Amino acid sequence: MARSTPEDAEKALSLKSSPSRQSSFSGKQQVGLRGRLNRLMDFLVQHGVEERGIQPRPEHEREPLTWRSYMAQTAFWAAMNSNILTFSEGMVGVLKFNLDFQATVLVIVIFTLVMCLPAAWLATNGPRTGMRQMVQARYAMGYIPTMVIGGANCLTFIGYLSLQSILGGQCLSIASEAGMTWTVGIVVITVICVCLSFIGLRALHVLSLTTLPIVFLVYLVLVGVNGDKLHLALNEAAQSASKITAWGILGYGATQIGFTASYAGMASDFSTSLPVHTPRFTLFCCVYLGLATPIILLQILGAACALAARSIPAWDTAAALGGPNLVFTMAGAGGVAKFVMVLFCFSVTANVAPTIYSCGLSGQVVLPFLVRVPRYFLAIIVTAIYLPIAIVGSTHFFTIMLNFLGVLGYWTSLYLPPALVEPILYRNPVNTCTYPVEIWNKVSKLPWGLAFVVSAACAIPVCVAGMSQTWWTGWIARKVEGGGDIGFELGFTVVLILFIPLRYLERKWTGR
Repeated sequence: MARSTPEDAEKALSLKSSPSRQSSFSGKQQVGLRGRLNRLMDFLVQHGVEERGIQPRPEHEREPLTWRSYMAQTAFWAAMNSNILTFSEGMVGVLKFNLDFQATVLVIVIFTLVMCLPAAWLATNGPRTGMRQMVQARYAMGYIPTMVIGGANCLTFIGYLSLQSILGGQCLSIASEAGMTWTVGIVVITVICVCLSFIGLRALHVLSLTTLPIVFLVYLVLVGVNGDKLHLALNEAAQSASKITAWGILGYGATQIGFTASYAGMASDFSTSLPVHTPRFTLFCCVYLGLATPIILLQILGAACALAARSIPAWDTAAALGGPNLVFTMAGAGGVAKFVMVLFCFSVTANVAPTIYSCGLSGQVVLPFLVRVPRYFLAIIVTAIYLPIAIVGSTHFFTIMLNFLGVLGYWTSLYLPPALVEPILYRNPVNTCTYPVEIWNKVSKLPWGLAFVVSAACAIPVCVAGMSQTWWTGWIARKVEGGGDIGFELGFTVVLILFIPLRYLERKWTGR
């Protein structure tokens, strides 16, 4: 009797789980509406639309590894963060937490360098397993608990999609001199992005390679034109209006964690097309540099512009309205500035389209029956959810951004320890043997998730005690001068300490 090999298992899995094969068969056999729909699906897939959702990607369906593969990964993550939202997050430390330039820069650099590490490392597991990020989480947290985490991930994506779309809509509205309302601008951005996400990874990589150099040049010109004014970020007016407090540093740090840590929930979604032999260190460096470099540089620029605005009345008025208005004013508020705003709107698509893509994948983890729905249709569903939210929230951007980013760090503090500990301690080296592909959707084969559930249950009260928001300040946070937000740090520490021994016992007792 012949013994099956891992390659045979992968091919069998591909034949069994690939919707495209099923739809082709059914399209030939069926007539009527369903038959026409299946033929349409086959046509889309044959012409380059990606259909595969969270089903693991077998080795023979991946792209060959070349230097372009690394460039695409770096450009992808860099383009995701080279947009107006990153610039606006830099302004938050000045406008909302009253920090000076030095304190703002230190918070940006330290928190970004640390919080980009998990996402960059988790991205390297995509080629080794062929699995999306939330599917990998099932091997640490169990099938059902991962549904809850996947739900939090979806809510995070919906929030980011709303923020980015609002900014893109503002850019278009400003470029049209208010001839186009914010609502119309948001809809335009949404239509463009859902089309790109509908196509899939190839379109997303082409988009990032196209937008990145353009946006980089725009920022470079913007700095060059206003270089003689940016030194005002360090003058007496800027310093006297600033006040460094523990509340400000920790609160701004919490928004930085929310801004960056959430990428760990989508890291592997965009690397499963790489072959299994992709060097981990090289891919890690590409993703890490692509993430950290634009976040640090553009946030520092946003902080410097917000501080300099205190000495320039026109800038100060614009900064109070938001990042797009400040950029428009800095660009001269003329015809060239309008063109700049259109380009900044274009840069937003490089973040929105991939986020729609990942949100649909997380939706399949939350509601497993959606696995039967082709991935590209999920992009339409996600868009239908976040579009009205963006329209309604467009008039309260800074308030929404501050509260949203501050809350994001809390759920990631529960997710990150298991996501990192499992592959490092218990499934090392990461491959299709330690992460058996054939059980990716088998409740009876995956871990029970008891270790994660107990760890999270113990961490949540501690995390709540360390929170400091406008609507809640925990008793631990109140002990910090002004109410410092340390919810993420406390939650992460508790889960990490408890999960390691509990997961060891769970594996020993259950064999999963």
